[in-house]
Amino acid sequence: MATADILSQDEVDALLTGMGGDEIETEAEDLDPTEARGYNFGNEDRIIRGRMPTLEMINERFGRHLRIN
Repeated sequence: MATADILSQDEVDALLTGMGGDEIETEAEDLDPTEARGYNFGNEDRIIRGRMPTLEMINERFGRHLRIN
């Protein structure tokens, strides 16, 4: 392990101090709800299968295995 990968004591203390509470402070993002689009997963079945042939193959093998056993 390189020395650049090791945290200094100040960094370790900062991490432990940050874990003291249940909440983590983050910056709020300004989101525009009008920019969100709905997505119909059932309608895009053909496109998804075309992009993931390996997942389709695994699914077919799993289905065959369930029918046999």
